[in-house]
Amino acid sequence: MMPISSKHLIEKYRLDISSATVRNEMAKLEADGFLTKPHTSAGRIPSRKALRFYIDMLNKQIGESEDQLNLNIIPEAGGEMDRNEMSRSLADMISNTTQYLTQVSLAEEDEIVKGLFLTPITTNTLLLIIVLESGTIRKIPVEMDGNVTVPELEKLGNEMNLLSYGQPVSGLPSIIHAMRVRRQLGSLKSSIISAVVDGIGEPQQVVGHSGFNHLIHQISTDISTLQLLYDDMESDQLNDIIDLNTIDGVDVYFSDELNRDYDSISVIATNFNVNGMNGNLMIIGPEIMGYKEVIRLMYSIRNQEIKRSDRSDGE
Repeated sequence: MMPISSKHLIEKYRLDISSATVRNEMAKLEADGFLTKPHTSAGRIPSRKALRFYIDMLNKQIGESEDQLNLNIIPEAGGEMDRNEMSRSLADMISNTTQYLTQVSLAEEDEIVKGLFLTPITTNTLLLIIVLESGTIRKIPVEMDGNVTVPELEKLGNEMNLLSYGQPVSGLPSIIHAMRVRRQLGSLKSSIISAVVDGIGEPQQVVGHSGFNHLIHQISTDISTLQLLYDDMESDQLNDIIDLNTIDGVDVYFSDELNRDYDSISVIATNFNVNGMNGNLMIIGPEIMGYKEVIRLMYSIRNQEIKRSDRSDGE
């Protein structure tokens, strides 16, 4: 991150003003917290406040714009490429385009619930049957209080079936948790939630990385961050540095906003869907990086599947 002098700005942008005028404006921006001086005699660099202002502006402009990149980096459905190959291929292509460290995570998309039934097996056990859109049927045993009557089970099962129909299977615990039941059924409801959580599990995820060599050159003096990042990549723990469930559009995180003791980096993340799989994309670079180009690229990747569907519907 090189400090910028007033002379550099005048020469680069061919400003028809004096160096003193530029220095005065930079002093005002510094007083407002948008610029900072790393050394007394050095030029200024953007502060964290300035970067956040710039990023928010880009997010608004690019996120609402229809003028996004026409990409062909995501393979069409029906190809023979598996998820491991696709995650690595996408990471390579995006890293080569951005010149930053890139991680692509792909997980199978949630199946949709088409039916949910409660069937008593014994006085203390029932079977939770989940019918999925693919035709798969999951049968999950649930312990219950022997005092629960068959009519009560039927009523509870009918309500659960109605609320869960057409919903992603991963959302079942939340759907059941939100249901209101009489106090005597509270224990059974908790047992069903626990059984569902254990029975459906987490969607299997594969991860592809590319471009760590770019980061080595970009933050070469921060050896501890490079080592920690490399260790997290090797153990597939980069997804733990942010909460992927809170990503809204394209989000940018600075070092002190991450769940690790990193320095001098920023992480740009988005979620997307490709060929029936949920994906997460992270691009990691120095704190001052090409935000405009990267954010535009990530919105284009995020929206590419939608645009392809729109074109298919119109044909």
